Amino acid sequence: GFMVSKKIGAKSAGELNGAAICIQADATAARQNLAAWFKTKKMTYKPVLFDTFGQAAKGFAAGRCDVLTGGRSRLYSLRLTLANPDDAVVLPEMISKDPLGPVVRQGDDGWFNIVRWSLFAMIDAEELGVTSKNVDAMKKSADPAVLRLLGEEGIKGKGLGLAATWAYRIIKQVGNYGEIYARNVGRDSPLKIARGLNALWDRGGIQYAPPMR
Repeated sequence: GFMVSKKIGAKSAGELNGAAICIQADATAARQNLAAWFKTKKMTYKPVLFDTFGQAAKGFAAGRCDVLTGGRSRLYSLRLTLANPDDAVVLPEMISKDPLGPVVRQGDDGWFNIVRWSLFAMIDAEELGVTSKNVDAMKKSADPAVLRLLGEEGIKGKGLGLAATWAYRIIKQVGNYGEIYARNVGRDSPLKIARGLNALWDRGGIQYAPPMR
């Protein structure tokens, strides 16, 4: 993504023609993505290279460039560390898709399945309207999908070696995917990162979970 100084007045990346862009010199993928994006748009830019991302960020803060490029979540976080965060804005465009997610040690299939299905459960809960606040009431839902999710019907936790209430306990304690996103990086957090592709599949994003069966 791109973070720009507000003083240049850019509202979108399409207005960055000729801009000076701070970037980490050895970030090969980032530099390739940047070059490809500008070439596709038939635009030019002036790279300002630094040895590390931290140095590139300091260069941006010092006014050595108009734009800092990097992972969007990293840019949102970095913006809050600036002397005046309101002097910078992260533009809406994405120049590459680099998914971030949970990682587990290879070879521990049991733990991998638990982590994987825990994420699925939180996504499924959001789609079904199950939240940390209504999860107890939803145990009496007439929807079989909700009852399977909360361990009231179906195979419950057998396939994972967990108690029948495993998904209920996750949702009760930390909420569904949307609640977690909003609290940690979204609208209820200092970062306020828009959902974008992290929204559910039926709400403009790409997040979906297989059925709990």
